[in-house]
Amino acid sequence: MYEMRFSDIDVIRFMGQVVQKHTRHHQSDFEIDKETLWRAVGHQAVQDRSFIWLCRTAGTWLLLERDVFLKGTSGDNIFNFYAEQASDPVLVFAVEVKRAVADTVMGDIYVLDYQAYHRHIQSAALPAETVVLRYERGERMMRVDSMPGSYPDMEYGRLISVRYLPHEQEDLEELLWKERQEREHLEEGDPDAFIKRSSVRG
Repeated sequence: MYEMRFSDIDVIRFMGQVVQKHTRHHQSDFEIDKETLWRAVGHQAVQDRSFIWLCRTAGTWLLLERDVFLKGTSGDNIFNFYAEQASDPVLVFAVEVKRAVADTVMGDIYVLDYQAYHRHIQSAALPAETVVLRYERGERMMRVDSMPGSYPDMEYGRLISVRYLPHEQEDLEELLWKERQEREHLEEGDPDAFIKRSSVRG
């Protein structure tokens, strides 16, 4: 499931090199990923700085790890969808943002075996029960099955963010803590060596 770790590295540089070697189309997706990584630097909670990154031949996805572990969220759906697409080989990594240094973002990256990790998600993920919708002028909390679309709210204005919650927040926190603990024991790898032997765009 977890294969190796690269500790305290320039995550944008590493991820950009992976994109250059593996992604044939829609490399501009990575520009969105970079913006997300920079925003994560400002968050205190580890949950908001931990991601699962999918690098495909036809683009990338940077998903919040917490969403991947909540059934029914967009992050969970996207992660599971590509695991079933054999025609599009996908490189998958866990990314933990630590801090900004000068013009880049530093953090830890963990190499994942997609299929093994997918099986793990299938057995470990928790149902998303409620969702907090944050608008320009306030918030709404409701059950996931009652969630409206992303259109503006007549009272609160434009939708800014969506945050899914399980029945018990403590269960999700414990699950994600266990994931981080398991990753901590991985063997340290050489990111430059990994780039050299990773899939080359053809």
